[in-house]
Amino acid sequence: MAAFAIIGAALGLFVRPRVLGVVLPVLLAAIVEGSVLWMIGVMEKQPNRELLIDRLQTIFGEGWVGAIGPVAAAFIGATMAALMSAFTDPAGPGPVLTADGIQRRVGKDGRYARAKGMVEERAIHAKAESRIDQILGL
Repeated sequence: MAAFAIIGAALGLFVRPRVLGVVLPVLLAAIVEGSVLWMIGVMEKQPNRELLIDRLQTIFGEGWVGAIGPVAAAFIGATMAALMSAFTDPAGPGPVLTADGIQRRVGKDGRYARAKGMVEERAIHAKAESRIDQILGL
């Protein structure tokens, strides 16, 4: 049970996204417990396996009721680690405005509109735009 709790806490701490960090240890514990119960079921049909079956049941628990404890320990360990790491993670860098991040609108004429503050309006810009409009016949 302690091993499942430690594995659950380690996976809950380091696996991102956090939901996957909680679900993964629970699934892992359920798979291990289910496979041990299946192996015990197979070994019960064979002769001279009572000692091995008893030892496996001592380690992993008897039946489905005994399997609930390690799965619950993995779930609690992963959940607690994920919650604590959410509070102790450092804040990421602030948003950075890059040229790719600027969204520009397309006007009705099919040309991009300038974003505010992107280009300083000057008379030479208006002349250049009018020349381009005359050349293209817009």
